[in-house]
Parts: sequence; structure tokens; C-alpha cells
Amino acid sequence: MIRFCLLGTAAGGAPTLRRSPAALVVQIEGTVFLFDCGEGTQRQLIRAGISRSRIALIALTHLHGDHVFGLAPLLASMVSDRRQAPLCLIGPRGLADLISHTLRLVDVQVPFELHIRELEPGYRGELLGAEHWQLSCAPLQHSVPCFGFRLQRRRLPAIDPERLAALGLSPGKLIGELKQRGWVQLPSGERLLLDQVSVPRPQPTLVYCGDTRPCWEAVELADRADLLIHEATFASAHAELARQSYHATAVEAATVARLARVRRLLLTHISTRYPTAEPLLAEARQCFPATELGRELQWETLTDSNPLEDERQSLSNPDTERGQPIAGPISVQGACQGTDQTRSAHP
Repeated sequence: MIRFCLLGTAAGGAPTLRRSPAALVVQIEGTVFLFDCGEGTQRQLIRAGISRSRIALIALTHLHGDHVFGLAPLLASMVSDRRQAPLCLIGPRGLADLISHTLRLVDVQVPFELHIRELEPGYRGELLGAEHWQLSCAPLQHSVPCFGFRLQRRRLPAIDPERLAALGLSPGKLIGELKQRGWVQLPSGERLLLDQVSVPRPQPTLVYCGDTRPCWEAVELADRADLLIHEATFASAHAELARQSYHATAVEAATVARLARVRRLLLTHISTRYPTAEPLLAEARQCFPATELGRELQWETLTDSNPLEDERQSLSNPDTERGQPIAGPISVQGACQGTDQTRSAHP
């Protein structure tokens, strides 16, 4: 099962009484992941009921302050906790310098192992995998190197009793070996493959896209995901500001969700200029009805998709569908509303 909790949903570095800077905690079986680590993340972890000692991996979308200002204090607290377990950190190039310089200047020495993986600009692909999960990433479109993350729960196929019976087999020791290895040697000498007696089970998938313009990289990363958590910094009235600052409007986030055919979209990273995000939600729902606002400190369980209910096919060629390269920005004109051109800036 995948459980997740948004710790922060605000855009910009300064927290407000209602919203905290960006952070997301995800739990799969016994593994706890932290995505982004804005100011005050430690306090939000306490409020969410997650011990910092349980965090096994921290993945940072990019190195802007509103996404990393909570990292050094969190590491310092782990040192005070006398943590011994290794910690994995993933982020853009410069992450190792950020950690080493900051901790050195405040005289914090980390006694436990830090496994730091820096991502080169443009990198995409699988990052890490374990028995119950797989983590991958793709580059996004922001004013600095930035990445989105796709976390998928791994589940073994389910054994079909009817297929077993048709082969004259019954559940037992061989079946356990079959599920672990993918094949087994039968007493008859015949080699039995797992695919011959199993059916696929849902592989729940969560995708997190921090600061970004709407882009085909995000669409590909979120392809058929059960949940997409996507930044929605601005309303459509501020679409030009979104374009200039390399952020997205709520409608543009909904466009990515629609093109990626996700099951559900959560809007996050809302500008503090909006006293309420309800108007942004209303705009997004006109394009993608299965949209909700991200709620801080609210634990949710990801509902499994059913691969038998919809065809899990690859995306159609966007060169034909949108008339532009897949590596370029998405134009939402005709899809929902608005236009897009890229420019380098940050609010």
C-alpha cells in the first residue's frame, strides 16, 4: 500500500499560517520517502506522526530555497538523535556541496552514511528499486535543473487457481518458489514460467512534479499514474507571470494530467497571493474533473488501479497529436486554454 501526506503546499520561501513550504512524505510498506524539504519540514513531520529516524530516502526536485531550506536542520536533528542507519539523498548537481558546506559552517558532523546521488541535467530513468518499490525520474522545465519523480509500488502477479488446475498443479512449495524466481522446474522436468499461471495485479503509482512549466517530460513521467501531484502556482489570470517564472497555472497542471491520462490530480505549490485556492481548483476541474486541492497533514491511501479496466498502452505520438517536439513545452490552447512560451525567471 502507498500512503502519502503533503507536508507543505505553498509556493515561495516564506510559510504562512495556512500553508507551509514544499514537502511530501510517502510510505510504502516499511519504507519512508521524503520529497522536497522546505522550511519547517521537521515540525510538519511531527504533526504528521512520522519520526525523522524512519526516513530512508530524501529526493529533492531542485535546489531553490523553498524546497531545501529544511534539509540542513533535519540532518542536524538526525545527528542529535544519534542516527546510525544510512540515508540516501537524491537531487540535482550541487546537492553534495549544499549539504557539506552548510553543515560545515554550522559545525555539524554527520556520523552516519550519506549516500548522495546527484542527477545530471536532462537525466531520466530508474533511480533505485527494492522488493516493494521502484523510483524513477525525468527532467522538468524550470529556471534551474529540476526533476519530477515517479514512485511505483511493486506487486507480484497473482496466481490463478484455474490455470494451476489446468496443469494439474495445486498451491504449495513450488508456487512460492515460482513467485520469487519467476520460474520453477516441475517434477516432470518441465520448466514452468510465472506468466503461464498468473494474472497481473495493480502497480499503484504516484508522480510528484515540483516547480515546472507544463511539458511533455511531465506527461511521459505521469503516464497512466494513479496520482499526479503537480505544482499549480498561479491562476489563469496570472498566466503570463507563470510563463515568466517557469511555473504552471492550475489549468496547465490539469492539462498535463489529462494528456497523461492519470486517475487523479492534486494541486500543490499555490502562490501565497491567493487567500483561497478554490478558484484555481474550479479552473482546473473544467479541464480535468478528477482534480483536488492538496491538503496539508492529511494522510491518504492510494487506491489501486485495475489494469483490466483500461488499456495500459504507451502515449500516442505527441509530434502528431500536438504538432511540436515531445521535448518542448505543452501548448494548452485548444486542449484547455492559455498559451505557452518559455523564459528564464523565478518569482
